[in-house]
Amino acid sequence: MKKLGAVLLLCLCLLGICISFNKESKITVKFVDENGTKLVVHSKTYKGKRGMLLLPKKLEREVPGYTPLKKLIFFKDKDQTMTLKFKSKYYEKEIESLKKAKYVGATFQPMTVEVKHGWQQDPYNTARVYDGRKTGKDSLRILYSNDGINWKKLNVSYPRVNLRDPSIAKINGYWYIVYTKGLVRTKDFRKWEHLKWNHANEFVDKHEWAPEFVKDKFGKWHVVMAGMSKVTRNFQLYISSFNPQTGEIANDWRQITLGNAPNNAIDANIQYANGKYILFYKNEDLATNKIAMATSDNLFGPYDSKQQNIDLGQNHIGAEGPEALIGRKDITLYFDTYQFRGDPSDNNNVYYDGLHFTKLINGKWTDLSKVNSPILIRHFSIWRN
Repeated sequence: MKKLGAVLLLCLCLLGICISFNKESKITVKFVDENGTKLVVHSKTYKGKRGMLLLPKKLEREVPGYTPLKKLIFFKDKDQTMTLKFKSKYYEKEIESLKKAKYVGATFQPMTVEVKHGWQQDPYNTARVYDGRKTGKDSLRILYSNDGINWKKLNVSYPRVNLRDPSIAKINGYWYIVYTKGLVRTKDFRKWEHLKWNHANEFVDKHEWAPEFVKDKFGKWHVVMAGMSKVTRNFQLYISSFNPQTGEIANDWRQITLGNAPNNAIDANIQYANGKYILFYKNEDLATNKIAMATSDNLFGPYDSKQQNIDLGQNHIGAEGPEALIGRKDITLYFDTYQFRGDPSDNNNVYYDGLHFTKLINGKWTDLSKVNSPILIRHFSIWRN
């Protein structure tokens, strides 16, 4: 009887172990890079039996180009929620590809809304006065391309900061990113230095939007941006000097003199090319289209400004964030396109379908085309590498 009891006890123990190992649990993963910056909008939940390993390959499918720092993650009795850090899986190859690319771009990726059927609703359309201290809403993304049409994302670690409307420039070995409410730089796309920028008091409630780097004909660097004047309560374009040695924006803002100027002008892109300054901007006074082009012999103007006849197609009510590639005989102009669904006064009804481009050839803009990218590109800037 004792032997039979022992056998029964052993069988019960083995049965208990089998049942225990067959029990399923869940692991919910939040994906971030080495700096803690979000890589995907939503967490993902995995199911597995107790004691089983959550395979790194499963995790890597969610964030192509990255690999988890922690490899041994096991399912337990209870469900788990964890934030996992990922590093670039092929860092050296990524950087080498960037170095060889003809163009480098900077954009931001909203981290609260998915892209559905090619469109992205933007719940933060007017939230451009944020101070950047809170993270997770918008993340920086770097892109590279050899033709300006087909873009690849650089799978590296990004600054842990809420970032929108980035402009990129490589100066003295640093990659600088200036953005609405901030300035960062890096040499290796792993570690980022946050540079102090004392925002100017001359603008209403620190309304300063979409800064961009500008290099004048003498080789000096500046930043142009839109600011809301305390005098007029309108947005106009302003320029400040920039010191690339120290990374300091001087805040010596001077308004651009713009002929035929609208009451509200934003999203400036200025380049010195073919013996003159060429400025593209968004005319906020218009209900549709909105893109204007201006030229001047002087950085600060006066500029001769003309509204551009660009056919945005039936799906788009407007365009913003113009960025130009200027050649000797033609101009490639990039911008965001969007539409309203429902009440246009409700900013939650703004939908974007990413970066498009058109070419100015013999005085006429070509039909709109969309760039190719693994992410939906928003308010883009470009650097000739």
